[in-house]
Amino acid sequence: MGRFISAAVLRDLAKLDKNIVLEEDSVLTPSAKDLAKELGITISKGRQEIVSHSVVDQSVRLSSNQAISHKKVNEILGITEPVIINADLKKVVQKILGEVLKPACENPKATHVKGKTVVIQPFLGAPPGQKVGLVDVIDSRVGNLASGFMTFDHAKLPWFLNYDEVDYVIEGEFVLEVEGQVFHAKAGDVVYIPKGSQVVFSSPRFCKVFYCTYPANWADFCD
Repeated sequence: MGRFISAAVLRDLAKLDKNIVLEEDSVLTPSAKDLAKELGITISKGRQEIVSHSVVDQSVRLSSNQAISHKKVNEILGITEPVIINADLKKVVQKILGEVLKPACENPKATHVKGKTVVIQPFLGAPPGQKVGLVDVIDSRVGNLASGFMTFDHAKLPWFLNYDEVDYVIEGEFVLEVEGQVFHAKAGDVVYIPKGSQVVFSSPRFCKVFYCTYPANWADFCD
């Protein structure tokens, strides 16, 4: 199977011209076809228009200086060599993308967690002797992002975040070391940590932090 032309790629091509010529083995996605009709774009392969009200002789259009050739399509796609995608590879790619883009929770629902029911437990992933507590109050069973509470009692926790996180300091002083930066956050402060960060959480005394992470199944991305 040939190269896929998505709606996003087609939109870029349309900025150059409304008459677009594709290679014979190119494949338009359904959304690209809909966009072509919406923008009034004429798309051709070989000697036939594939998005038009009628089929016409393409020899005239191929001779037009304004027609976009398959070479220009390759340039926009950033392709320097022909790419062939067979049916088996397509299925594998679709499966991988499906898993990567799959939401943490297929049926998220509104949830009310009462504060008096929250019990912060010792975090088993903390280094020996470090008093770190943690509990999720919202997880992937009910939502696509998670939230909960952490406590640090004269403790330090090195960590690698393979997910995005926002922390709100409820009590005490929360110290966060991220990529050479050190933040001293106090009650009422908010800190954002991007995915892929190597961090060290700590507190010189005691602190309590409310956190929110995306995706909700953050523990699945920890080493």
